[in-house]
Amino acid sequence: MPRLVVVSRYLKSGSSKNLSNYVKYIATREGAATVKENNGTAPATKKQQELISSLLKDFSYSKNSFSYEEYKNSPTQKNASKFIEETIEHNADIVANKKNYMGYLANRPGAVKFGSHGLFSQTDEPISLKKVAKEVAEHKGNVWTHVVSLRRDDAQKMGYDNLNAWRELIKRQIPNIAKHSKIDMKNLKWYAAFHDKETNPHVHIVVYSTDEREGFLTKQGCDKIRSGFMNDIYADELKHLYQQQTEARDLLKAESAKLMKQLSSDIADGNHIDTEIVELMRKLHEQLRNTKGKKVYGYLNKDTKQTVDEIFLRLSQNESIHKMYRLWCEMEQSKHDFYSSAKVKFPALVDNEQFKSVKNMIIRSATEIVHDVPVAEIIVNTKDDANCIVAESDDIEAVNKTDAPPFVSNDNSAFASAAFGLMVNISRIIYDDYDREQRKLSSKVDRKLRNTILRKKQDLGLKGENSEIQ
Repeated sequence: MPRLVVVSRYLKSGSSKNLSNYVKYIATREGAATVKENNGTAPATKKQQELISSLLKDFSYSKNSFSYEEYKNSPTQKNASKFIEETIEHNADIVANKKNYMGYLANRPGAVKFGSHGLFSQTDEPISLKKVAKEVAEHKGNVWTHVVSLRRDDAQKMGYDNLNAWRELIKRQIPNIAKHSKIDMKNLKWYAAFHDKETNPHVHIVVYSTDEREGFLTKQGCDKIRSGFMNDIYADELKHLYQQQTEARDLLKAESAKLMKQLSSDIADGNHIDTEIVELMRKLHEQLRNTKGKKVYGYLNKDTKQTVDEIFLRLSQNESIHKMYRLWCEMEQSKHDFYSSAKVKFPALVDNEQFKSVKNMIIRSATEIVHDVPVAEIIVNTKDDANCIVAESDDIEAVNKTDAPPFVSNDNSAFASAAFGLMVNISRIIYDDYDREQRKLSSKVDRKLRNTILRKKQDLGLKGENSEIQ
């Protein structure tokens, strides 16, 4: 079951006909009296079941909500009512009229007041609800809405059971939201409201740009926004999770080093990898010699791209690389469990967008096979950088700067050596990707701790040191 729910999308204009039942439910809070009469322990009514069925059809992702899990386990009137209210509220931007949406957020039952209403933003200046509602309703550009929701027990444990904590969280995450919404911070406008609901304290956030041409959010951008909230809210727990995975990280490092040493030994002994990869490297080298323009994956023709894909596929089938990628997937699933109960269907390494840079690395490697430059020496020359085995790049840079013409040798050693080097670099990329995320998270946790210490000092009337303030 997910611990964090983040829903992001466009703010819709007006209500469609098939959503009229939801609008009526919002207006009348239908069913509340029945639940009160019997404490909600009776089975869900036929009307509630019909409405839930309709909600699941219109908003299928609501199956991942906290309240639906409770309803499934115990389909009572009370749990049915909770699920219906939570789902409608999370989708208020679709259900409610755009013109009235800001008023809905500010005055909805459960909205915590920030001044005269529930809306707040970056500064403490009073917000004119009427002015903001008009501004949002008449905005011609993209208006994005985000709902960030926690379970009640998690909200209390993490300290997100009050308005100030949620407001500070959003202020920290606004730069991340702006970045992945393709909005310049100087043009960004945002408003939010905190709803302190019984089962799922949550915030509604509205984001748009004063430049109506700005604003574009992809699925990948939504994932990055959700990830930002997750890493912030669960920083301490995620750090503990990473610490638990030290053994797996060490195995990644060991596999990378083991692979590099084996390949270096094979090169020294004159052993080549399978002839198919060698021939594919030769084929790609020839194709690139006859390619005009930029030699990057996106600009290549279909046949050359296919050769690159085939090389990547063959390299990914190496036992060590396959094992490393499987470990990478397991660690990613552990993080994903924080905000989804679903098991991720990870694509094959060659199809994973996270590692698409490998394709351009293959292209560079094939291009850099030049006359009188022993590629094997470049690959064997390695160093230990930040506890991670990496390939030395200085010699490769020197190769790039030479004016030597491309060289196609009848000897397979140059192409085999390039393929060996690619294996080393792929193992490094898999390790580095995870290691980089851990260092980034560790930095966030340390900063959060410093800020907590500073706030406590300020509460005691003590001045914080310059380093802490910074």
